[in-house]
Amino acid sequence: MDDGLNLRLLGAMIQSSYVMQTREKYRGQGRLLILLHIYGALTQRELIELTGRRSATLSEQLDGMERAGLITRCKHAQDKRNIDVTLTPRGEAAALQAIRSRQQYADEMLGGLSDLRKRQLLAIMDELLAEWGVSANPREYEYYGKEEDSDGCK
Repeated sequence: MDDGLNLRLLGAMIQSSYVMQTREKYRGQGRLLILLHIYGALTQRELIELTGRRSATLSEQLDGMERAGLITRCKHAQDKRNIDVTLTPRGEAAALQAIRSRQQYADEMLGGLSDLRKRQLLAIMDELLAEWGVSANPREYEYYGKEEDSDGCK
């Protein structure tokens, strides 16, 4: 095994990660908006599990989203200790924009590869994630249209 090759691959992955992080517009709130669009109402605990964010970080982001009128937070119907986070109509519109932006970003970043190369790269990335014990959430990176509007707490 060529140890130099491992270092070159690691360097390429780090550089790729840096490029993606600096160019993606909707990394923080956008991801939360997309998850709420896909799954509907989620508790703060569920959002923590889906995103891997710390509770304080998530609370701070949700505070800003609530002030911006993108989400509502209400006590969970069955368990009053939990808080449900739901998109408002304004949040739903922002989520759809984040989905469009994510698709545009993916096309920009990966459009130069053939479909065959994309499938090969995806297989390698899936293998690496499995090796590292990281479970990807493929549902987050597919589009699930949702036509109904959210009207806040129920």
